[in-house]
Amino acid sequence: MVVESIVQASQLVFTPTNILMICLGIMIGTVVGAIPGFTGSNAVAIALPFTLVLEPVNALVFMICVYGGAQYGSAIPAILMNTPGTAGAAATCLDAYPMAKQGKADMALGISIMGSVIGGLVSAIIVFLMLPTIGKFAFQFANPEIFLVTLLAMIMIAVAIGDDLAKGLVAGMLGILIAAMPLDPLTGQNRLDFGFYELYDAVPFIPIVIGLFAISELYYLTREDKISSSDVEIGSYAKVIEGFRYVLARPYQVARATFLGLSLGSLPGAGASFANFVAWVVAKNGSDDSKSFSKGNPDGVLAAETSNNAVSGGALVPTLSLGIPGNSTTAVMLAALYLQGIQPGPNLLRDFAVEIDALLLSLILGQFVLLVFAFIASKYIVRVVTTPTQYLIPGIMVITAMGAFAMRGLTFDIYLMVLFGFIAVMMKEHNYPVVPVLIGVIIGPIAENSFRRSMALSGNDIGILFGSRITMILWALIVLTILWQPIKWHLKTNTDLGKRLPL
Repeated sequence: MVVESIVQASQLVFTPTNILMICLGIMIGTVVGAIPGFTGSNAVAIALPFTLVLEPVNALVFMICVYGGAQYGSAIPAILMNTPGTAGAAATCLDAYPMAKQGKADMALGISIMGSVIGGLVSAIIVFLMLPTIGKFAFQFANPEIFLVTLLAMIMIAVAIGDDLAKGLVAGMLGILIAAMPLDPLTGQNRLDFGFYELYDAVPFIPIVIGLFAISELYYLTREDKISSSDVEIGSYAKVIEGFRYVLARPYQVARATFLGLSLGSLPGAGASFANFVAWVVAKNGSDDSKSFSKGNPDGVLAAETSNNAVSGGALVPTLSLGIPGNSTTAVMLAALYLQGIQPGPNLLRDFAVEIDALLLSLILGQFVLLVFAFIASKYIVRVVTTPTQYLIPGIMVITAMGAFAMRGLTFDIYLMVLFGFIAVMMKEHNYPVVPVLIGVIIGPIAENSFRRSMALSGNDIGILFGSRITMILWALIVLTILWQPIKWHLKTNTDLGKRLPL
């Protein structure tokens, strides 16, 4: 029965119309993902009305490929301008942009392309073959487990980024405080909106991302002639291929990042936003050269980009198997499924096996289209880093302002973008990491909602946070993460002392 479903799905996908849909979807998604602030969910939402005139399979194939293309496209401005196109590329900035400044933008793009393709391809194949099994795993994560996952992610990033744990935690708490500005999600009571109706419902995420990364970087770029300070020639396919080889020579790191992206992306409503940061932290902690992370280590780019695209497959798991969107883009995909008469949920594979197999098969084929398209375009887009800053800075300002404005159509968001740019500069000048602020904003609402629902279900019994095997494992990981740096320092000190002692 399964083999028959796959054969029928292949016959649906391998038609001229659907091959065209795959190519168009990947190219449009990549271009849209490369525009800061114009996310994959925007692209899928805009495409949704136009797909209503298409056959159901054609529509779903096109939209899933737009989604897959946008996951990679967001890396392009992250590498070249320190401006993540979507939230998923924020971790990419940490090492990819320093590489671009060192004259290695070609290699960084090559790593991001190959890492994205492998991560997206492997995760899509695993979901294609094991959707029911992975869906059961994701279902084990209820509100207590999701709260602890967000807590673990926050602590991991605070520990890994920067040299001062206290400053990392302070930055993270600032992000959580910012996330708590809108109305109370349960009572509807105003909280910290300071009378601004624009903050009543939600804190706009895109202006914060652009402000923290792009606007603060523009301040420092005013002192430079161009982004890349290296005299090395930029714009070579050979160097992009060097990035390909770098990824292919590290199967363990690729597999680890893919697993993290797939597993965290599979958690209902939680993992997709910060899987790439967790993968980056794990890569840093597992590296012999951890001090070079956030300064241009290619392994940081590999981890962030591979996990980011593995999330694209993982986020489809709760969407398809449970009817719960894994992120904002899959929420729009969920609407598209309903509009095409497909009901996600436990009976999905029984009632719509052929359509879902066709959907996932299209995502797999789309990765090969992405590899070709991104490789051809890389030689030309990489030249951004050699553009004089007197022309580049005004151009980036216009693009970022458009990105901040596009999400809600409010001028207020442009002012908010500038404000967070100023905050980021002040933090950098006083050696406070900005990434934990972003993570706090991302996971703050997830952690709050999960915790309060847990308390409501248990009658305010804190024991619910210790009530399952998964929660106990997560608590152990939290304690280990907090103690990891002192343990590592102690071991290193004893090892160095042993080498100095006479035998």
